[in-house]
Amino acid sequence: MNRLIALLPCLLLAACSSHLPTEQQLMHHHWVLESVNEQAVQADPGSAPDLEIGENFTINGIAGCNRYFGKANLDDDRFWVTSLGHTNMTCDTPLDRVEQQVLAMLQEGATLRQESQWLVLEGRYTLRYRLEDWK
Repeated sequence: MNRLIALLPCLLLAACSSHLPTEQQLMHHHWVLESVNEQAVQADPGSAPDLEIGENFTINGIAGCNRYFGKANLDDDRFWVTSLGHTNMTCDTPLDRVEQQVLAMLQEGATLRQESQWLVLEGRYTLRYRLEDWK
């Protein structure tokens, strides 16, 4: 019984911990941006900033009000995008600020971790995405 009690904190910690996903685990998923630096992102449903990771580790999504696309890279826990392109429409605040933060993080790179139904990118900003695969 004492062993079970001693193991319980370890088991609980392991269940809540994040892990380093592989490219294969990240591909073919759709993530919606929930927060930047722990501040909720306010956007209309269907046009919320998002990230989709597709075949051959390509990415696309909405940064704020503009669409973006590129080639994702993953080295251990480091995630960044090369060949990043995007449309160039005028954004209203606060989505303009969110867009600039998202694009900066994708280009500069960030530490990536996955926590169950969440994908977190940490660098100059902290972007927290919720898994919302297409139905």
